[in-house]
Amino acid sequence: MAPVPPTLMGAPCIYGDRTTLQHWLKHYWQKLQLPEHELTHLAITQDRQEFMRWTGKRLNLMTLGCYCYVTMAQALRKEYWHLIFIEPDLQPKSIEVTVAHELIHLADRVNGTPRKHRHHGYDSIAADEAAVTGYGLEELRALLFEESKRREEMRRARRPIRYIYECPSCGKQYPRTRRYSRPVSCSSCDKHYNPQFRLQESNAAPA
Repeated sequence: MAPVPPTLMGAPCIYGDRTTLQHWLKHYWQKLQLPEHELTHLAITQDRQEFMRWTGKRLNLMTLGCYCYVTMAQALRKEYWHLIFIEPDLQPKSIEVTVAHELIHLADRVNGTPRKHRHHGYDSIAADEAAVTGYGLEELRALLFEESKRREEMRRARRPIRYIYECPSCGKQYPRTRRYSRPVSCSSCDKHYNPQFRLQESNAAPA
């Protein structure tokens, strides 16, 4: 899917809870000492479909926030966008932290040092998040765990677990919303397909 970024209007484009997003955007933009001119290339949305249209990329249902840098040729020059998604169904503190988190990614891009997560909540980005928000790392990890758990519960409500597959060797279970369409083996016993560890549908009732 080709990206279709929003039209830049010379100021941040904010779609969603404008008052809250604008407040935290201004607060953390200043704390991260980001250049004012980059605001004219920024768009934030709380609509998943809109963000996917902007970026041309699908969002995982578990995603709480996302930053994406998009460049496209516009006439005789190249234009760029800083695009941010913030999940609307978050606690107030989580919205604050998520805005700060995505602006850290934006700052990395502006500074020419983009980073990828090694482990959410336990990497250098998490340390920077704690430093800029003033919240402790353990508090941020607990918040991330709580929000992820809420998203998982919502996901399960939409697509409940109907099948349990089990490895005949190690006994590891694999919950599924749908049956596998082809033979699959246990990834813990062998990273490649191995019929010796082929998963079998279990009689255990889904939790």
